[in-house]
Amino acid sequence: MKRKIIASLLGFVGSVALVTSSHAQGTVWFLNYASDVNAPVTFGQTANVGGVNGITGVTVGSEFTADILYSLNGGATYTRLDQASAAAGGAYPTAFLSTDGNTASGAGYFNGPVITIPGYTSGAVSFIVEAYHGSSYAAADWKGQSAPFTLSSIAIPPNQPGDMTTMQGFVVTVPEPSVFALAGIGAAGLMAFRRKKA
Repeated sequence: MKRKIIASLLGFVGSVALVTSSHAQGTVWFLNYASDVNAPVTFGQTANVGGVNGITGVTVGSEFTADILYSLNGGATYTRLDQASAAAGGAYPTAFLSTDGNTASGAGYFNGPVITIPGYTSGAVSFIVEAYHGSSYAAADWKGQSAPFTLSSIAIPPNQPGDMTTMQGFVVTVPEPSVFALAGIGAAGLMAFRRKKA
């Protein structure tokens, strides 16, 4: 009888552990400045685009937004963390702090919420942080990405989340026009030249 009770209890504990681990998710603070990380984002070129007057080396401000991509397979593939998946306790994607060209004001830094990385159970996880001006990274008139960085592990609740300690600062630039956009401009120019001749 005692063996059956003990076996039943062990089976129940094992089932709970299996369910908990299969739904585990890791968490990390989404910020680029803390006691163990200092990774400001600056302009990589001087240009006035989209109402933003960028000056090389000056930190970006509150008109910029940050989001993150994560990889659970050593950087082979990355997934952009969306707002629904982030399950954040604050604004995500996250706006940068105000700017006056002085990092003491918070310019160049974002101070986001704790974010949740779906599907994480244990081991290393790789990240890329994106900074952009506009409605999304794809549609941005200024944008840039951090170099990929890896954390050997991240916290699983109820453990407290850590920081993105291995992240390095990076720059945003005005994206080069795509080949298709340049081809369109060239075609329009040829059409205008042809009409002028006729």
